[in-house]
Amino acid sequence: MTFQRLALVAALSLCAALPAPMALAAGGAAGADTATPPDSRLEVAMALYAGGVSLGKVDLDATVRGDEYRVVSHLQTEGVLNAFWKATIQATSSGSIGAGSVTPALYDSFAIRGDGKKQQVSLTYSNHAPKLFADPAYPVTGYEVTEDEKKNTFDPLSTVMNIVTGALAQGGSGCNVTAPVFDGRRRYNIEMNKVRDVDVKLDNGLYKGKGVLCQIHYKQIAGYRPTLLRNKDAYPVINAWLAPFKSGSRQYLVPLKVWAETSFGPVTAVANSLKVDGAPPKRS
Repeated sequence: MTFQRLALVAALSLCAALPAPMALAAGGAAGADTATPPDSRLEVAMALYAGGVSLGKVDLDATVRGDEYRVVSHLQTEGVLNAFWKATIQATSSGSIGAGSVTPALYDSFAIRGDGKKQQVSLTYSNHAPKLFADPAYPVTGYEVTEDEKKNTFDPLSTVMNIVTGALAQGGSGCNVTAPVFDGRRRYNIEMNKVRDVDVKLDNGLYKGKGVLCQIHYKQIAGYRPTLLRNKDAYPVINAWLAPFKSGSRQYLVPLKVWAETSFGPVTAVANSLKVDGAPPKRS
């Protein structure tokens, strides 16, 4: 596993919400009027570790106003990872949200790597199909993602909203989810399944209470170099503790700890800040 793949495992700390390696990006996007108080707001920040050594941090701020959502995420690498793959990544996604559906309208992203190279990515949606703008353009000759493969997919951050709101939940569990994702370069599935109910206790004292243990699988579909497709087992099974939190009439299922065993040792992401509607969650 390369350090870029290690970073992907870390990014999956938000339920695989961020794009695949080197397609990770970020930026500003349109959204609801920020002067209007949100009906619901979820803020999560996580610290990323490999073998106990800091890799960086990632955070997410999701707001819902009426039937519109906006999500903003930021990832900053640090420590040993910077020696191999340094990046600052910001991303936003906006769209509409219903009782059982999330429909993205715009995903806008921007990344700055340690070597100074920049990558901008925008996806605009019409009839459930994204139109891509990338600067610089991705070199994908020979391993393109077809237009049919892009249809009915979600950008990485709308995937977050699908997962934390339960919009794609199957079989009565918010932890049973299959999300088709197109990040502007690669097409993949995020597949989650419930293992069992658990009692969650974070060592940092942020949360103690009921939760669920889930497993997350990253499935490559298209847009990958053939050598990567032949090595699909390079991505480990990822485990996650998630816990439910209520926000008005809305319920969120939030990742609190995510971990995987890799050739570099355990890779872990742990929530160190969590707010629902501007306040820390109540502890049971």
